[in-house]
Amino acid sequence: MAVQTVYAYVASYVNSSTDGSPDTIGLYAFRLDPHTGALTPVQEVAGASPVWIEVAPSRRFLYACYSLQGDQAPRVGAVDAFAIDPRTGTLELLNRVWLQDRGCAHLAVAPDGQHVVVANYYGGTYAVLPVQTDGRLGPVIHTVRNTGSGPHPRQESSHPHAVVFDPQGRFLATADLGIDKVQVLRLADGRLERVSEATLPPGTGPRHLAFAQDGRTLYAIGELDGSITAFSYDAATGTVQETLQSLATAPPTYTGPPSGAEIAVHPSGDLLYASNRGSQTITAFRIDRATGTLSVIDHTGQGVSGPTNFVIDPTGRWLYINNSTADTIAPYAVDPETGALKPIERATPVPIPLMMALRCGG
Repeated sequence: MAVQTVYAYVASYVNSSTDGSPDTIGLYAFRLDPHTGALTPVQEVAGASPVWIEVAPSRRFLYACYSLQGDQAPRVGAVDAFAIDPRTGTLELLNRVWLQDRGCAHLAVAPDGQHVVVANYYGGTYAVLPVQTDGRLGPVIHTVRNTGSGPHPRQESSHPHAVVFDPQGRFLATADLGIDKVQVLRLADGRLERVSEATLPPGTGPRHLAFAQDGRTLYAIGELDGSITAFSYDAATGTVQETLQSLATAPPTYTGPPSGAEIAVHPSGDLLYASNRGSQTITAFRIDRATGTLSVIDHTGQGVSGPTNFVIDPTGRWLYINNSTADTIAPYAVDPETGALKPIERATPVPIPLMMALRCGG
């Protein structure tokens, strides 16, 4: 069986000026070797630094959102559309759309590829942009705004931090760090409709989300308290139901400030990984398929430095940590039996690698 070509795109957070310096690299493209885990450079894209990037389901386009420093406002939001060359994996800028609200943090592409939904951290909104047939973006066509606050100094207002479609692609789960809420929205005809929500303990600061493979459990990682909360989820109605479990991501011996960051389910569906920038660790969990609850496998700290994001390759063999405070991408081999991570001494240098997105297949 032929091995699919995998390209890795890395956002480098070294330049957040309004339009991006032509001398600064904002995106790096690599070819991923599924046998060795090695990353081979393919392209460097000059310009501003994205805070989040995502490959469209068609694999033809990549979308990048920005929280840029502006002259007229503290933060300016924008989204770029790139075409992906299927032969080389290289990117070509199609267009940029400026947002009505400030400072986006995350985006998701609809399963049919016809819309992009953006979480505007500084604006307190979720916004919908239409995608044209050639992959270009249109201006914002609908916005949903949150209000409220929380007890933490960083919770002075709503701060949407994540948007993720569920496995069935019918609903969109969101995380609002500022008001301690996980909300579910429906995207219909380019408009967002509120469906359900769950409130986390005050000061949790939900940052990112992940669904269990069967879609019956939704996991949220708290940036401000370093926790993971598991919710039961009704995929038929988009309803977030009762809390199943809450547990820490940091090792039990860690006593410093928490900073939960990334969360992802392994392609096998049996494992979940979470990063904590306070303890500088990646924690591996075993998923109980029957209940959706988690049990700790181990904590990995070797070679981990500022793990704002990590990704798992489609084969499940490799996990790549974007070490944002060490200027490296560090590969780890995933033990197929235990799920434990083994560091590979072959880090790839990238200035302030904030996050990575993968393109798989032809």
